[in-house]
Amino acid sequence: MTAVVFVLAMVALRWNHDTGLTSLEQFGEDWASQRMPALKEVPISTVKEGGYDGQFYAQLAVQPNVNNPELQLALDNPAYRSRRILLPLTAHLLGGGNAQASLYTYALLNLVAWVVLAWVWWREVRASTPQGAAVWLACLLSLGALDSVRLSLTDLPATLLLVGAVLAVRASRTGVAVACILAGGFVRETSVLAVDLFNPEGKWRTWGLRALCVLPVLGWCVWLRLNVPGDTGAQAFDWPGLGLAQHLRLCVQELGAGNFDSRYLFGLLGALGLACQSAFVLLRWREPDPWVRLGLPFAVLFWFLSAYVFSGYWAAARACLPLTFAFNRLLPRDGKFWPRLVLANLSVLHGVWRMLP
Repeated sequence: MTAVVFVLAMVALRWNHDTGLTSLEQFGEDWASQRMPALKEVPISTVKEGGYDGQFYAQLAVQPNVNNPELQLALDNPAYRSRRILLPLTAHLLGGGNAQASLYTYALLNLVAWVVLAWVWWREVRASTPQGAAVWLACLLSLGALDSVRLSLTDLPATLLLVGAVLAVRASRTGVAVACILAGGFVRETSVLAVDLFNPEGKWRTWGLRALCVLPVLGWCVWLRLNVPGDTGAQAFDWPGLGLAQHLRLCVQELGAGNFDSRYLFGLLGALGLACQSAFVLLRWREPDPWVRLGLPFAVLFWFLSAYVFSGYWAAARACLPLTFAFNRLLPRDGKFWPRLVLANLSVLHGVWRMLP
């Protein structure tokens, strides 16, 4: 309960009478002249320099027509941002198409997703026990989860849908699982990696279910690539382990020079923790457990992330958020539970720190 109060309080402290919760969307001064004209009369909290990614998804919520020239001018990478259309579109519909209402609604969607996931995860990990409570906290207060809330991003809502897919598969509710993964793909395209959850009897049925999840998202991405300006975001990937190695080298160099900035101190600890999570899941690649099947593709993805992503290692923590949930759920509750849990989840400290106003 304390953790729930903490997150709600940290969001509430960002409320402003004039600008609402738009501080969560991190609109930057550098992009102010290119904002959607519909936002000119809307009070918006603005930070120095470029701001962050949430400002672009928030403007998709104001105008989800990806062919709109004003929207394309407002986005840093229109084709790339538009892939993740579902969350902004939901905010647009809930806001009745009103610019201010859509903007404010989008700012709240991550908090709603966090609260729902907190309730679902509490039931899943039996958080009434000390070890269950620790697993619950490790996931809900992870850097990836809290940064998604703090910056109004797509990672946490996508993870909520993938957790729902696992629960549906386990309950033999295949249609619900397909819907969750498909929706997750339109929230964040990497969600379709979870199609390995489908492993029923019958080869053709398996591939049919996977196609239902992947092809609509793939078709949407291809259409955007052909019709909307922007690049593919390929700079996020590199040769296996290269991005991590470059990141760790930079952290060690900076720390050795006496620079104990959290970017480098927690960047070192957090990246190593994610590597431990990945290795733990990869070693269980043969197991049919649906949590292994969820975590496995993200455990692989971790090693292909580039130095560009690791330059703010919290982006890697968000990209691998399903891995964090899978790892902690799979962690055996034996004599090694506590050291494994702590060492693999040290980024929780940074997540909580960054959540402070």
